[in-house]
Formats: sequence, structure tokens, C-alpha cells
Amino acid sequence: MISQAQIAALESSVNEILRLHKMSFKLSKHFVKDRMNDTRNNPLIMIAELNSIFNRLTTLHVGALKKLNHNDTFNIRCTVSHINMPCAVNKIKVDGDDHQENIVITVMRKKDWKSKDSKEFLV
Repeated sequence: MISQAQIAALESSVNEILRLHKMSFKLSKHFVKDRMNDTRNNPLIMIAELNSIFNRLTTLHVGALKKLNHNDTFNIRCTVSHINMPCAVNKIKVDGDDHQENIVITVMRKKDWKSKDSKEFLV
């Protein structure tokens, strides 16, 4: 099982990379409390998998992520682990500068999951 400390460290390391792009990811309470360690994720999701997904996402898709608009929604889909993470974009001001906060709404491991979002980032 993944601990709160591991989630906080993951979020921090991802956001450290994205800081230069004036972007961040925030993992929702539903993600952390309800879905992260849910037994329906078979096998259970591991922190290394999430780290790998975010690393590939930031390497492959940071430019496309930056082009998203306020209130856009998108899905992150790992083609290897079948982990899906629906997200929403929140454009905010941080220290007077524009900043894009990407809120990860939930997480699930499901091979045949159907995303309602037209924007999907495959990693």
C-alpha cells in the first residue's frame, strides 16, 4: 500500500520538474483516500508505476499539456500498466504569474476503461 508520505513525495518531485513550465499536478483527495489503494486495482498500484507514468508524461507531452485551457479535461493512460488518471485543468495566478494546475481526479487500473475525454495522453 502507498502511504500519504509517498504520495506527497511523488507530487513534490513531479512539480519540481514542472515548475520551470509554470505548471503543477495536484492529486485530489478522492485519488489519495478512495482510489489509490483500492483493491479493485488488481494488482495494486505501486508508487514506482506512478513515478514512471509522470516521468514519461512530462518528457513526451509537456508542450501539449501547456496548450490546454482552463476547465479542460484530459486522461493520462499508461499503455503498459493500464493505469488511467482523468484530470482537469485549473488556470490560476501564482505570485502574479499565470500557472496551470492539473488536478488528477482519480486513478484506476483498468485495461478496457473508456475515457469520455477527447484529449488523452498515452504514456
